[in-house]
Amino acid sequence: MYVEANTAPSSKETEYSFLKLWTHNELTKQRHGHDPGFAVIKRGSQSFSEMGFKCERPDGTVYFLFPPSVLVEEGDVIAWGASSGLTDEWVITMTNRTKAAVRTEVRRPKSSDQSVGDLLRATSLTQVGGYLENARQRLGEGTPTGWSDCVANCRNALQTAVTQMTGEGQLSPGLRKLKDVCQFGEREIEFVERLEKLLLTSKDLLSKTGAHPPLPGYHFAAFALEMTTVALRFMVADRK
Repeated sequence: MYVEANTAPSSKETEYSFLKLWTHNELTKQRHGHDPGFAVIKRGSQSFSEMGFKCERPDGTVYFLFPPSVLVEEGDVIAWGASSGLTDEWVITMTNRTKAAVRTEVRRPKSSDQSVGDLLRATSLTQVGGYLENARQRLGEGTPTGWSDCVANCRNALQTAVTQMTGEGQLSPGLRKLKDVCQFGEREIEFVERLEKLLLTSKDLLSKTGAHPPLPGYHFAAFALEMTTVALRFMVADRK
């Protein structure tokens, strides 16, 4: 059956019915696979459910179709069939909106798509993530005490990460052991050796003491947080 349709109805339910007929007409001719279902669209801390179609071209590439009123954008994560308990996630790389549908081109997620907080939780380094979140909050307070606390949380995050990942209580031997724990390849070892020097130097910078230790300013605290975030991401995301 071929249904001629020129305009999409307004309500979402009717839009989906229209899309179902349009998909049958157009994608059957193109020999594209098209399975109906529910998707959870994730955008940062927000998520919402939508009906749509998971489609597959003859060359195996996957894309999704949703009713035209559905608001999706590049970078959103599509969790397909989430209600069934399956993990089938895709990251939107491009959208194309027409009267009939919103087509989303997608790719599989990479570790770099996740926030460093999500990566730390996924590797059971929740205490490290807590230090990092505290550092962000204290930085945003805009006071010398807050900036000092930000730096202290950064120091604790690095030390705790190395300790929990290697079992070593001291930073220097822990960093030397990190290469084996993370199973870094030969090309990564030189970077890890440089990272060791950077973190040891950073620990000294983040641990200035004395009778009258200088309070860090905003720019130094922001640098400490950025450096700590990058180092932690490398430690937990770029392993084999």
